[in-house]
Amino acid sequence: MSRTVPPPSARATFQESFSELKQAQKTRKGVPLYLLYVNRPAGRAVAAALRHSRFTPNHVTLAGALLTYGSLLWLAFGAQANLSSALVGVLLAAGYVLDSADGQLARLQGASSAFGEWLDHALDNGRITVMHVAAFCFLARTTDSDHVLLAAGCGLFLLSSSCIFFGGALVDQLRRNARRTETAPAASPGSPAPAADRENNRRLLRRSIMTLPVDYGMTCLAFLLLPWPAVFLAAYAVLAAAHVLMCLAFLPKWRSELLALD
Repeated sequence: MSRTVPPPSARATFQESFSELKQAQKTRKGVPLYLLYVNRPAGRAVAAALRHSRFTPNHVTLAGALLTYGSLLWLAFGAQANLSSALVGVLLAAGYVLDSADGQLARLQGASSAFGEWLDHALDNGRITVMHVAAFCFLARTTDSDHVLLAAGCGLFLLSSSCIFFGGALVDQLRRNARRTETAPAASPGSPAPAADRENNRRLLRRSIMTLPVDYGMTCLAFLLLPWPAVFLAAYAVLAAAHVLMCLAFLPKWRSELLALD
């Protein structure tokens, strides 16, 4: 869980704000590589740049939603199979950066709110659904694929990505609730041994690599292939399969963890 950045005694520079956010960043446990090394740092840079501006976290949330939903509506109803359609992937990736920046800006400005968190999650909920409906509409217009098979594939992708995103978020929240009700254990003296620390870092890296195919950012990048619908369809199918397999792997794991909390 991220920590709140303390208010600075003087007007912080961009570099100071960036460093403060880096030190207060969320845990890297189970975080896919793209989110860890691309999206979070990019969102951190945006938040640091906007710290002393008139922009609020909710403004950033809505700007990200405008990029995301606008590009998906264009994909569904207007985009053709030419180079201009690759702009959808660019806009989706930019919207994802702003989705990371809003929470970090809230920490810098001390402006976190229940409404802001609700707005962020509500828009995230919608974007998952709209993305796969838009993908179906585009593929139905630009390929000769059977529409029933397309609908089934897009529906499976939608279902599995929704389960991974919101199931994982709910499990994290239930873990935090359980920890609040437990007595905090006494901190052990000293720091982890270097060998143990290196092994832990390697384990986290392996997990980040394994979860890379189900990172929303990778799905955004796949939309760069829209000028070539057959290639995009192949990449989309591979990502859909990865989401389904990862969802099936997560479900028993989450069940075991939640039963252990009772």
